Amino acid sequence: MCVIDSVAMRLVSYNIGYGFGRDGEMDLDRIAAAIDGADVVALQEVERHWPRSEMLDQPKELAKRLPEYWWVFGANIDLHSRNTVPGEEADRRRQFGNMLMARRPILASRNISLPRCSHLPFTMQRGAIEGIVANDEGMLRVYSTHLCYLQPSTRRAQIEAIVDTHQKAADEGGTWGGEHPQDATGWITGDEPPVPHEAIVMGDMNFLPDSDEYQDYFSPESAHPCGLLDAWVAAGHPVDGGATKLDHGRIDYALVSPSLADRVTAAHVDHHAVGSDHQPLWVELDI
Repeated sequence: MCVIDSVAMRLVSYNIGYGFGRDGEMDLDRIAAAIDGADVVALQEVERHWPRSEMLDQPKELAKRLPEYWWVFGANIDLHSRNTVPGEEADRRRQFGNMLMARRPILASRNISLPRCSHLPFTMQRGAIEGIVANDEGMLRVYSTHLCYLQPSTRRAQIEAIVDTHQKAADEGGTWGGEHPQDATGWITGDEPPVPHEAIVMGDMNFLPDSDEYQDYFSPESAHPCGLLDAWVAAGHPVDGGATKLDHGRIDYALVSPSLADRVTAAHVDHHAVGSDHQPLWVELDI
């Protein structure tokens, strides 16, 4: 188990590829071992009740292996998957999406659907799960997301949706708040936590640093600054380093609010992890 620094907050983003490693074997123990010790974890390609992954409920299985973590799961694909095993639930959902885990409570969360193009030969719903995570200084807003790999125009629309969500989040507030005008039942017990201005977006973005998407939105020379900066570069690394997928390059990112960029103290890619076709991206913040 990793030792957690008393000052730094350690975050990791990992596309787990539904648990299938470089050897073609599915092993969630390897996934849990690779992320254990992080304060905040953003996972992608997590699924429930798919035949290819032995019908496992992967969020629950990962939670069993890391019981000290709070967690939320956002399904972007949600299908009926009838179970014929006697004594078990008849209607279990076949789901695929993103997950957040944290060593502090996740005070609130919401799942955000991202744009997609229906004219492609293959398309799937993508999304981003947002969590408000408690920390020593109050709260931090974090996202786990996975963008389209098929065409840049779809990714651009998804980036713009995430940026729009990020920029409006603090002003719009949570999914509910205040006092219901006719709250006779007492089901509203209090406001949601306030939504912090500062945020970190982590995930598999499916673009390289030399792509138009990166250059237009996230490079220091961007003509269209979006309010999110590349934590890898903020940590002092060259923009073209840090490959997170073998034979592909750096396609997994942690993007931070400008006010957090100066607080990024380190970033590295765990090249020893073998539980997926991606490598975990770790970032440390002085927060």
